[in-house]
Amino acid sequence: MWAFLIVLLLGAALLQRHSLRHSLDNVGFDTGVSQIAVDPDEDFEIVSVLSNGGRMPVFFLRVQELWPADIAVLGEGLDLRADRDMTRLNYSCYLWPRQRLERRVRASLPRRGRYFLRGANLSGGDFIGMAETHEHVALMREIVVMPRPAAAPGLPETLGGYLGMRSVNRFVMEDPVLTLGFREYTGREPQKAISWPVSARSGRLMVKKYDYTLEQSVTVLLNVECGDESAGPDAARIEACFSLARSVCEELEEKGVQYSFLTNATAAGAVGLWSDIYDGLGQSHLYAILEGLGRATYGRAEPFAETLERAARRAAQGRCHVLITPCDAGLYAHALSLLRELSGQEILTLYPPPETGTEEEEADV
Repeated sequence: MWAFLIVLLLGAALLQRHSLRHSLDNVGFDTGVSQIAVDPDEDFEIVSVLSNGGRMPVFFLRVQELWPADIAVLGEGLDLRADRDMTRLNYSCYLWPRQRLERRVRASLPRRGRYFLRGANLSGGDFIGMAETHEHVALMREIVVMPRPAAAPGLPETLGGYLGMRSVNRFVMEDPVLTLGFREYTGREPQKAISWPVSARSGRLMVKKYDYTLEQSVTVLLNVECGDESAGPDAARIEACFSLARSVCEELEEKGVQYSFLTNATAAGAVGLWSDIYDGLGQSHLYAILEGLGRATYGRAEPFAETLERAARRAAQGRCHVLITPCDAGLYAHALSLLRELSGQEILTLYPPPETGTEEEEADV
C-alpha cells in the first residue's frame, strides 16, 4: 500500500515537473483577418487558431491576443481590456492532444490607416495549477482601412460636365467610331472590350484599339504637399484629398472611363509602384488604388512639381487631368501650363474645403 502511494506521488511529481517545463512546447498560435482591405466601420472577421501538436493534453492555457487600440468588437461576453497602445482580448481554454481550436470574432475599425494584429501572450499551467509558463508569440498581421468616400454631392455633376465638354470638343475633330486595330489584353481592360474572333485566331486575348475620341482617358493627380513645409502637413486637408481621390476614381469606374493614377504620397508597406498606376478599369484596378490610399502617409515621396513632370511625359492630345491638392494649384502654374499645352485640355482642379473635418470639393475647370 505504501509502495503504491509512493509510486503515485512520484508519478505526479514527474508529471508536474514535465507539465511546468514543457506545457507550451507543442502549442501553436496564429491569427489573421477575413479580408486585408476594408472600409471604415466595415465588419471583418478575426480568425485565431490555437493548436496542440503534442501527445499530452494542455490542461490550462491562458491567451491574451493583441489587437489595434481603436478596434470595435461585435458581440458580448468578451474580456476586452483597452489601453493607449492596443486592445487585449483575454480568454482561457484547454487543448487535447492533436487538437486545433479556431476562434472567430467580428470587428471593425473607424478610421483610414494601416493596423496590425500583433500576436498573443500565452500562459500554460502546470498539472496541479500552481504555476504558469509564459510565452509571447510575435506576429504582424495587417489590416488596411481605405478612406471614406468624399461627402461631395456635386462631384458627379462636376466630373460629368468636365468629361462631357471634352467629349464634345473632340467629336468635331475625329471619327468617334474608327477602330485603329487590336492590341493584347493586359487585364486592366473590361472583358466586354475583348474581341473573341481575333483572340481565337491569334491564340491570345486581344482587345480592340479605338480612336482616342471614343476611348476617353483620364489621369488622376493626387498631391499631399501643403505649400508651407515649415508648418508641417495639414492632416485634415490631406485626409480630405484621399477621400476625394477615392470618389473621383469610383466615379470614373461608374462612367466606364479608363484612368491612370499619379501621386507624390508615400504608402507604408505598399508592394509595387502604387504612386504610378497606368490606365485601367475594373475592380482590381480600383482596389489597387484604394488600398494604396489606405496605406498612404502624409509624407511626400517627391516635390509635386516632379510628379507633374512625370505626368507631362505621358501626356497626349485629348487626355484629361483631374488634380486633387490641399494647397493652391497656382504654386505649380508653369508645370500645369505645360500639361494643358501637351494634352490640349483644361485641368479639373479639386480642393478640400477650408473647414477642418469636412469633405466637399471645389472645382476649377
